[in-house]
Amino acid sequence: RERGRIDAILFASMEPIVEADDTDDDPPSRVWSVSSSAMNLDAEDEELVTWAAKVYGRGDFGRDGDASSKEDDSPRSLMSENEGDVVDFTTDTADTTGGADEPARESPADDSSEKGGGDKDVTAGQSRRLGRGSIFTSKDVRRQTVVIAKKAFSSVASVGLGLGYLAYLRVRHREQNDPNSCTPFVVHGGKALTRELLSRCPSLQREYELPKWCTNTHAQTLIGYGRMFTIFLEYDRQLVRCADGGQVGLDWLVKARFTPPARPPSTPEEAANRAVVPHNIPAACDLPDDAPVFIMLHGINGGSHEGPTKWAVATGAVRGWRCVALNLRGCNGVPLSSAKVYCAASAEDVRAAVDAARRRYPSAPILLAGYSLGTYVIGTYLAEENSKGFDPVAGAVLISCPMDPVSSLSAMNKSTGLIYQGALSSELSRYYQKHKDQVDTIGEDKNVEFKDKAIRSIADFDKLIVATHGFSEAGEYYDYYAPQRIIPSIRTPTLYVVAKDDPFLGEHEQCEAAIRGSSHVALAHVRKGGHVAFLEKGVGVFGPCWTDKVLGEFLASTLAPRSAAARAVDKALPPVNPQNKDRISRSVFGAQWKQKPNGGGKSALLKQ
Repeated sequence: RERGRIDAILFASMEPIVEADDTDDDPPSRVWSVSSSAMNLDAEDEELVTWAAKVYGRGDFGRDGDASSKEDDSPRSLMSENEGDVVDFTTDTADTTGGADEPARESPADDSSEKGGGDKDVTAGQSRRLGRGSIFTSKDVRRQTVVIAKKAFSSVASVGLGLGYLAYLRVRHREQNDPNSCTPFVVHGGKALTRELLSRCPSLQREYELPKWCTNTHAQTLIGYGRMFTIFLEYDRQLVRCADGGQVGLDWLVKARFTPPARPPSTPEEAANRAVVPHNIPAACDLPDDAPVFIMLHGINGGSHEGPTKWAVATGAVRGWRCVALNLRGCNGVPLSSAKVYCAASAEDVRAAVDAARRRYPSAPILLAGYSLGTYVIGTYLAEENSKGFDPVAGAVLISCPMDPVSSLSAMNKSTGLIYQGALSSELSRYYQKHKDQVDTIGEDKNVEFKDKAIRSIADFDKLIVATHGFSEAGEYYDYYAPQRIIPSIRTPTLYVVAKDDPFLGEHEQCEAAIRGSSHVALAHVRKGGHVAFLEKGVGVFGPCWTDKVLGEFLASTLAPRSAAARAVDKALPPVNPQNKDRISRSVFGAQWKQKPNGGGKSALLKQ
């Protein structure tokens, strides 16, 4: 311990001076001297230094640095006879107590020189070199400093490269296996029209990231419905009579509640760059008459009050579209004026809404979107209208569509599907109990009574639909609105958006095959997203989901001018068969169904 203390004291007090050596041709080097005044030693430290001189020997601290100094057995004191004077082992030009301007005092005569052991060639005023045991020469210090610097730089560089490589591996692993990141996969027929429309959708060309706290499909599905509490809109309801005697409710968006309305966007670029927040929604009265009309359709027992509907409406309103939420017959306070309940195979509700919007705003293009059950209704409407040669809609987006009705319903009877089966059956039973006075007697002659009054499952409600809409059996009802059957008849730009983990999805291979043969329909699916959820990282339930962005981008692309190649796709389509064989209508479909073996059947009709 004492030796380490001495080393620290001596090293702190060393000062370099230039040595002038005329005995050789070497350039001047730097040596070190000890100033007692610089050390400011107390009595105890002076004793330690004196003891160190005895321990270390003359080779390190002797006044003569050559080998002859070692012949003297007496210890060498580090302190001068005159207190405060410079004790210099090699030179007479050291620090003095008088300051830098005073000449250095001459060192006392070396005892070793009296014995003949000193360097007799060194004259007065010249300095001597330190002994061979010294480590304080400037060359050694410089050499050691360079070595240490090289080792330090090599260590830092190695650590930096290692950390950089680990970061690269982590990013690469995240890109390949991150459970929170999904890359959209798009299926289409490769025609110029679909390629052009999809290229204008940036959200389909980058990854969709889920919140870390909500990656499970069931958590996404259940939490997604909480979005209804994060935005508040003001509607103006219009009741519209359908051709079959039913009645639907059109909730026209007036403005956002609790926030002042914004001005309408002046350009499509401004509309695309606006954030979907309530204070960016303009008032409907400020929109021009030719503003696009956007109609949003809900799912089972839904309405304009649900979160997916409200945020989709807000997405369209921010872009300057005139938005309206369609409430199916008997839903969300709309009275049921006929015995027919809403169903996936009836397009009368959507047809009445589109006709009402066209009468109200004849110069405005019409856009459609729906989710869950609403995708079936819109798809049936598009197929029926397009097969007749009509094209009343500019574009459509269908979100979370169960791609195969039969396999989707079968999944509801297994494991976790029973939870959704119970929830939906409860909603359908409540719907029936509310309107049972209208549906107790059904049929054109009003004498057919619906016997099964207990709605305990989705299949029980489907029996009610079969009875009220005139289908012969449930299989005919399912096949009529099956997406794989109606997709080839759609000639309106349409985009299906689904998640592969959707508990309602069902089999989708036949739908993908039908889409690859279509010139107007495309399918975008991601690995995760749940059913009508698609919550996004950093947003959650407090803003638009990923499908809202896709919806706005795709529908906006259908309104943009098209290239000559895209316009040629419509002209290249074969005309509608005048003999009505290819029409998707109830009369034609019912006749075809009855001609099938065994009174029809799902597999036989879908293979057609």
